[in-house]
Amino acid sequence: MNIPSKKLQKSLVAFLAFVLALATPNISNAADAGNGQKVFKANCTSCHAIGRKVVGPDLMDVTKRVPSTDWMFSWIKNNAAVLKTGDKYATQVFNDNGKQAMTVFDGTLTDDQIKDVIAYLAVAKPDAGPVATAATGTETGAPENKHKGQFVWVIVIIIATLFIIVTVLRTVRKSLQAVVDEKTGEKTQVGNGTTVWQDIGIWIRNHKSRFAVTVIFFIALSSVYSWEYLWGIDVTPGYHPSQPINFMHKVHAGDNAIACIYCHSGAEKGKVAGIPTLNVCMNCHKGIQGSTPEYQKEIAKVYYAAGWDPSKGDYTNPPHPVQWNRVHSLPDFAYFNHSQHVVVGKVECEKCHGDVKTFTTDQQFAPLTMGWCINCHRETPVQMEGNGYYAKLHEAIKQKFGDDKKVTEADMGGLECGKCHY
Repeated sequence: MNIPSKKLQKSLVAFLAFVLALATPNISNAADAGNGQKVFKANCTSCHAIGRKVVGPDLMDVTKRVPSTDWMFSWIKNNAAVLKTGDKYATQVFNDNGKQAMTVFDGTLTDDQIKDVIAYLAVAKPDAGPVATAATGTETGAPENKHKGQFVWVIVIIIATLFIIVTVLRTVRKSLQAVVDEKTGEKTQVGNGTTVWQDIGIWIRNHKSRFAVTVIFFIALSSVYSWEYLWGIDVTPGYHPSQPINFMHKVHAGDNAIACIYCHSGAEKGKVAGIPTLNVCMNCHKGIQGSTPEYQKEIAKVYYAAGWDPSKGDYTNPPHPVQWNRVHSLPDFAYFNHSQHVVVGKVECEKCHGDVKTFTTDQQFAPLTMGWCINCHRETPVQMEGNGYYAKLHEAIKQKFGDDKKVTEADMGGLECGKCHY
C-alpha cells in the first residue's frame, strides 16, 4: 500500500512526539522530593509549615491550589516580579497574608532546587515540616549538684559511729570492772555507777597532755573547715536550678550550632550578656513546634508566654512574662563587662561558662571568685591583633616588654583593685 510521503512524515512526527512525551518526566517526577524537603527546611520553615499557618500561608496541598506548576515556580523564584505583573492570584495571596513580602530566591536557589521544593510540596504530609532535632528527650532541669552536703553527712555518720563505739566500749569496761571489783573486794571509781561526764573528767585529770594535744588538734581542724566554709559562701560551681521553660542548650547550641551571640547579643555590646526576649525564640519557633511530645510541651510554654496562637499563626493571646531563675550572680561591688572580655579580650564563652552546648538548662561552671579572676588575668595573654582602638597602647607595651614576652592582663594593670571594684 502506498502512503503519501507527507502523510508518512506527519505520522512519524506525531509518533516521535508521543514517545518524547512519555520519556520526558514532569517536574514532580524529575525533581527530587527528598532534596526538596532539605531545601524547604533550610530556607522556608521560618515562614511556612505543612498543615498550619505560620507567617505565610499553610502549604498543605498548595500545588493543587495554585494556578499552575509554572506559576508556582515563578512565584518561588521571584514573587516580587510576579506581583508587579498584576497577577490576580498573586495579589490575593499577598493581601490575605498581611501584605508581608516573601523572600526572593532568585540567585539563592537554583532552578533545580525550586523544582525539588515543588515536588516535595506535592507529596508533603502534615507535621512533615521543620522540627527541632535531638538525640534524647528533655530533662527536668532540676539541680544536678549531687555532691552538695555529702561532706556534712559523712561527718555526722562518723560522729554517730564513734558515739556508738564509745558507748559499747564503756558498757563492756564497766562490766569487766565490776567483775574485777567483785573478785578483789575493791570499789573502783571508774565503772562503778559513775556518769559519762564523770568518767571523762577523771580521764582528763589523768591524761592532761593527751587532752591538750587533742584539744589543739580539734581547734586546728575546726578552724580549717570553718575557713573553707566561710570562703565558700555563695561560691556555687555546679549550681543548676530548675527553670520555668526547660531550654535545651545542647539542642540549640549543640545539635543546631546556634551561636551564643544570636540569643545573648548583649555580650558583644555591653556589660550584661542578657536573656533573650521571647521574640528571639519566636523567630524560629513560629515554624518549629518540636519533634517529640517533651519538646512540644516546652515550646507550648513559649507560645503561652509570647501570646502566640499556633492555630491562627498570630499573637492573639495575652502574653505572660517568664520568671527565669538566676544562675550567675556577682556581688554588687564587683564590676564585670562582657564586651571587654568577648570583643576586646576575645575570650571564648566556654572559658567562663563551660561547654554549654552539652548542657540542658544553664548551670554555673566556674567558681567566679576573686582568686579565679586574678589567675585568669595572670595567665591569659593579651590579644594584640585586631584591636585597632588599643593599637597605640599595645605598641607601647611591646616596646616596654619586647616582642618575646607573653603579655598578660596583669602586666597592663589587671590586678589593680580599681579595675574591678568601685
